[in-house]
Amino acid sequence: MAFIDWKPQYSVGHMEIDQQHRKLVDIINNLHDAMKLGGKPEDLMRILNDLVNYTRYHFTHEEKVMQQAGYPDLANHQRVHRAMVEQVEKFRREAGSSRTGFSIRLMGFLKTWLTDHIMGTDQKYAPALKSAKV
Repeated sequence: MAFIDWKPQYSVGHMEIDQQHRKLVDIINNLHDAMKLGGKPEDLMRILNDLVNYTRYHFTHEEKVMQQAGYPDLANHQRVHRAMVEQVEKFRREAGSSRTGFSIRLMGFLKTWLTDHIMGTDQKYAPALKSAKV
């Protein structure tokens, strides 16, 4: 069973963005599996690096699409993205410290971040993308 299962309600109605969201779900699930199986620290760090890099790529693409659609709340959405990247970066720095509860806090944050962000913040721009047909 996956840590996060993709649900149809996560769709924002934009094929590329939905595919990227699915890719983020896959990376988070891979990280969860590696942690659960007691993966090597270097493997966990590689997956965490993949997550950070793909998140940056996705946010850049998503913001470009929102800009093309004329989404009026783009600046606020960008602030939310920056805060999320900063938090993931903080977890990445903490990853090597082996602090108690790190894995639980990280995975809890990632699950909440992804599902709440897609279901809340991202769903707000979906109508703008649909009407702009970008």
